[in-house]
Amino acid sequence: MAGNVPKIRFPGFTEPWEQRKLGEIGNTFSGLSGKTKEDFGHGQASFVTYLNVFNNSIGQPNMIEKVEIDPKQFQVKQGDILFTTSSETPDEVGMACVWPVNLPNLYLNSFCFGFRPKKEIDINFYAHMLRSPQVRNQITLLAQGISRYNISKTKMMDIRIWLPSESEQRWIGRFLGNIDNLITLHQRKLDDLKKFKSGLLQKMFPKAGETVPEVRFPEFTGDWEQRKLGELYKINNERN
Repeated sequence: MAGNVPKIRFPGFTEPWEQRKLGEIGNTFSGLSGKTKEDFGHGQASFVTYLNVFNNSIGQPNMIEKVEIDPKQFQVKQGDILFTTSSETPDEVGMACVWPVNLPNLYLNSFCFGFRPKKEIDINFYAHMLRSPQVRNQITLLAQGISRYNISKTKMMDIRIWLPSESEQRWIGRFLGNIDNLITLHQRKLDDLKKFKSGLLQKMFPKAGETVPEVRFPEFTGDWEQRKLGELYKINNERN
């Protein structure tokens, strides 16, 4: 990014991007407080887990857990940005996650804090921008700690972000979101292939006490010979 203009952009966009401190475009809110372990695992409310925020640039509504309703807690809304507050390494602190939907009585876990922009945002754009190297490098420098690293809401509000026009945000967000969908599709195919290979490995070699595999190519019918490895290879301890 040189002069607030990216090196690569879609045709038709020429204006420089606006740069702002995060705290200038919204306000923070806290995660759950005043809870004991007896409050969790049941109830008519839910909360976004730490791992949901840490692992996903866009939050996963199926990765929430039950908790009792508490009107004193801040509720997570669509478009809120959620940040982790601590991690074991400085380069993993302050991970951002944009929440994509409205759900009733939804809170945030106590090891994260939320940020609510003052106006509606493009979820895909913010999800990728806040995990970009330009933003992550700023957050990493602000992390403090020895055995565990933390970042405060106040310091997080000082990081600088880039804001193109809403139209360009949508183009970028849609483009990067499509790439994510493609990655997910290929990841599923890869996972399926790994499972397929694992199944073949179990069936294409004879089980203990047997001499033929369960699955084999049609032109092969004879028994497999079983030998000790030492009978096939002579170990050479001589140095060259």
